[in-house]
Amino acid sequence: MRHSAKFKALLAAFIIFCATDVMAAAETDYELGVEAFKSGDNEAAVTYFESAKKQGMDTVALRYNLASSYYKVGRYEDAREYFIDLLKTDAMRDLAEYNLGLIAIKQKEWSIAREHFNAVVESGRDEKLTGLSKKQLSALSQEESRFKVFLFGNIGYDDNIVSVSDDSALNLSDNLYDLYASANYLLAGKRDNGWIVDGSLYRLGYSKYNEYDIGLYWLGVKKTFKLAGWNSGAHLKLYKSTYGGDDYLTSGMIDLTTRKRFAGTNGINLRYRYEDIRSDNTIYDYLAGWRQRVSAEYRYFTRNSLTQVNYELELNNRGELITPTYSYEFSPTRNTLRGKYTHKLKQWRLGGDLAYRNSAFPASDTIDRTDSQWSLALFAEYHIDRKFKITSKVQYIDNQSSEEQYVYDKSIIKIGLSKIF
Repeated sequence: MRHSAKFKALLAAFIIFCATDVMAAAETDYELGVEAFKSGDNEAAVTYFESAKKQGMDTVALRYNLASSYYKVGRYEDAREYFIDLLKTDAMRDLAEYNLGLIAIKQKEWSIAREHFNAVVESGRDEKLTGLSKKQLSALSQEESRFKVFLFGNIGYDDNIVSVSDDSALNLSDNLYDLYASANYLLAGKRDNGWIVDGSLYRLGYSKYNEYDIGLYWLGVKKTFKLAGWNSGAHLKLYKSTYGGDDYLTSGMIDLTTRKRFAGTNGINLRYRYEDIRSDNTIYDYLAGWRQRVSAEYRYFTRNSLTQVNYELELNNRGELITPTYSYEFSPTRNTLRGKYTHKLKQWRLGGDLAYRNSAFPASDTIDRTDSQWSLALFAEYHIDRKFKITSKVQYIDNQSSEEQYVYDKSIIKIGLSKIF
């Protein structure tokens, strides 16, 4: 027993000695990193700070100096991760916001840069940083691009194109492609406080079953503004769609949005949409009417992840669907709860998207329909740079209904590219 007690005491002393020795080495590397940074040898500073971190040091000062060193050597994404992490430290928040603004400028993300500098100005806790942020905001008004373009394209496979039950004769599967292009132009003011015109087109096509191809085109004008510290917008859009190459629907939409970040790493997005829908083909008259949607989303950012939780309420006042065997009003009340998680791993973004939707349709003499739908998507993105990425997604949808003909499941696989200009 005595020998056992002595051994344990010696082992404890050895562990403490090793830990103390490691921390001393980490502190030495940290001090060498500070000296290298001050002398302008930023590559050496990165090496020393990374070494200190690997040896167990994890102080606010180390994270800030490592982030600053990454910025100096042009490793903007690495710097961004650490500055986002520093937003959680109240004393460092304004300094982190300012540096995130500088990084966004380097990456030509003008609107994101403006958000960070505005956060410093609104805080007003540091007179020097507030003044510097105002100067950056003034310079941004000259730098910001007036014209932006976004493109993406995918190829994939859908095992249930028409969304019908497995034993239905219409249970068709096919290879698919989809293409999307959008462009916007800043007419006046700034992107967070000005006038913007925009438009887009979308095309979903199938290899064999062209009668299910979808086309969508819209034009719009948007007014962006600040409302009590919230970044807000009012968007008026005109939509035109086709189905199987034939006229489908035309609709006008009012889209109101507002968002705000709280405590650096938390944010809320609110949205309201009203659509006036008109049928361009008598077959689809039951879809005509209005639709309203209101949603609230909570966002939580960390250095290497984004968590989103969203709730949406949808109300409809549409027409009546009449078939040879039944009829019902196509005016569902829908409640959707969605959670999405994205994890960053160097140039990769990996994540999952889970949603549940309940749809209650008005009861008729022949049908009393209620649907419940689960949707799960897993995705992976490889970012070649900030504006160009390779994307892939696998999605599974399971729809249950009180009416047998609306029970179905489907799987969709896609891989593609997206680019911002």
